[in-house]
Amino acid sequence: MNFVAAILYAASTSALLAVVLGLFGGGLNPSSAGLALSAGLVVASATFWKGRTCHETRAPPSAWEWVAILSFVFVTLRIFLWVVFVQGDEIMVLSPNNLGDLSLHLTYIQFIANGAPFWPDNPIFAGHPLTYPLGVDLLHSLVVLLGGDPLRAFVWFGLIGSALTGVALWRWGRGFVLFGFIANGGLAALEILETGALTDFQAPHAWKSFALALLATQRGLLFALPAGLLLLGSWRARFFSGDDQSARLPVWGEVLLYASLPLFHFHTFLFLSVLLGSWFLLHAPARRGLLVLVGAAFVPATALVWLITGGLNGGRVLGWKPGWMMDDPGFLDWCQRILNVSDPALAAVIFWPLNFGILPILVIALLIHLWRERDDWARAVVFPAVGIFLVCCFVKFAPWEWDNTKLMVWAYLAVLPFIWSKGLAHWSRWTQAAAVFALFGSGILSTLGGLDATHRGHAIASRYELAGTRQALRAIPLAERFAGAPTYNHPLLLSGRKMVVGYLGHVESHGLEWQDTAAQLDGLMRGFEDWRSRADTLQVRYLFWGKPENEAYADSSQPWRTEVRIVAAGEWGAIYDLQSPPDPSAVFNMQE
Repeated sequence: MNFVAAILYAASTSALLAVVLGLFGGGLNPSSAGLALSAGLVVASATFWKGRTCHETRAPPSAWEWVAILSFVFVTLRIFLWVVFVQGDEIMVLSPNNLGDLSLHLTYIQFIANGAPFWPDNPIFAGHPLTYPLGVDLLHSLVVLLGGDPLRAFVWFGLIGSALTGVALWRWGRGFVLFGFIANGGLAALEILETGALTDFQAPHAWKSFALALLATQRGLLFALPAGLLLLGSWRARFFSGDDQSARLPVWGEVLLYASLPLFHFHTFLFLSVLLGSWFLLHAPARRGLLVLVGAAFVPATALVWLITGGLNGGRVLGWKPGWMMDDPGFLDWCQRILNVSDPALAAVIFWPLNFGILPILVIALLIHLWRERDDWARAVVFPAVGIFLVCCFVKFAPWEWDNTKLMVWAYLAVLPFIWSKGLAHWSRWTQAAAVFALFGSGILSTLGGLDATHRGHAIASRYELAGTRQALRAIPLAERFAGAPTYNHPLLLSGRKMVVGYLGHVESHGLEWQDTAAQLDGLMRGFEDWRSRADTLQVRYLFWGKPENEAYADSSQPWRTEVRIVAAGEWGAIYDLQSPPDPSAVFNMQE
């Protein structure tokens, strides 16, 4: 595990130093990027050197555990070798889940690499601070600043992060947990008995495949999963006298990883913080050590939480939502279409076994077992984790309640090794096999169905149009905001520029109040009589008109075409300066 810790320390150090350099330098440049990455390399090298003589003794994988290892390798290679690729003129993503997410990450990466002042403004909602844990995108931008290819770096970050995650999952619960991560599911795959077709059966449901819906899209988990699992293993050795003292990290390493988690994945930080709080209250021998750990991490962690939440004012977060997603319109429509069930109450009953299968039964059995058997470590992890999961079934931690999965995945991973060690490990081989099939069978079919080789990818951008847009933007200051159609893959966003409103799905999911701004933008883009005053209200000087705008505002009168100056134009579209009169001598060849 020394090499996993070393790489994570390097990532934490580089990201934290980049934030400091960005704040004091007004943004990042190749020099600050080189300094931040060099500091991380020094920390990693020192960790490697110090731990070079450490050797762990572990039982070799069994035959079935090799199946789990190879399955994880196959799934992650398929996801990340094709996470983004070029096909002719098109930039493609393999998974439809990544159409919006990868575009958003590319927006943040390019925006930071362009030299955006720190803490960055929000490129998808100009005029507001960026409220997102952008740790991995920040590291990615450092690579871009040093000349790295932004698309190829997506592949490498994915491969390295998934490898670290695989090792950490193995360390946490060996093959059972490793396989359980890529095969979470309930009963959704029973649909194959009717259709005979292999597909991602869980895509329409709440408890989606973690590999497809989280690991492939939520880049912060590439750091947070291995970091969080390493911390749990270390804390067991430190605070609960665990047998495996080789898992114990130095105190400074625990502080570094824990304190930097808000920058990478806030939900992981929240989950681990709840565990630490419960241990402080209920496990007296750990209190002194917890005070040292939390005390040392408090200032940097609080500062990062302050930054990623816009000073705790970034947007609406908490909300009451009993039943989680059992009344989701998509799920109710599925019940009507597939099961001919129209009664919401009956659909709510179906929701839980459909999504979770036998998992609740095994968790209840585990809770009863731990209530009777005194195992301080198991209790300290399982009871709070189940409590967090139950809270997520009544309280939403983001405007879109599905985002609770970012917490629920941790509750799932926390209880999974104990389901095996306290239960299934003591069963006969045949009952073990039956339980594993019932628990993971639907999930692995869904994951494999989502990686079907017939999937040829989905286009997010034209390289030719993107190059033309970026060339035209060179003469326009980075601080300027643009009016344009709010879509996830707008060439302005993919070029790292600020838009009045970006993709509404992202803006809303981040809890931002976008309605009034979007209404003002809509009137401007449609060329209403007061379009100039709307532009002034939005503090926007430049307007982009290209394919997204032609599709979204086909009925627009476009009065700016004759009333303001055209900054640049081409087959990719046109950029208008709304504050300058037209230049009669300027002639552009525009393709409508």
